[in-house]
Amino acid sequence: MSGGSMRYLYSRLEHDASFVADTPERKAFAKHLKLVAKALHDIEWVDSGDYGPGDENAAIRACLSEAATLEAAVEAAHEARKAL
Repeated sequence: MSGGSMRYLYSRLEHDASFVADTPERKAFAKHLKLVAKALHDIEWVDSGDYGPGDENAAIRACLSEAATLEAAVEAAHEARKAL
């Protein structure tokens, strides 16, 4: 089965997120949404078993700031410590 675990959210985003990109901010946001759609595609296909674990990571990283992954890992470590 190709994708489907998230009901093809990536496809809906690609289709429904069309807007006039007539300012630098809108153009940058449209570009970002395309990156998000690619990441959603890859996540969905990993979760559906069509891609291997970790095949989504590069597309996810393309959507994030350089520090976002580290910040999420630190936050998870703090939460784990609280649970002890």
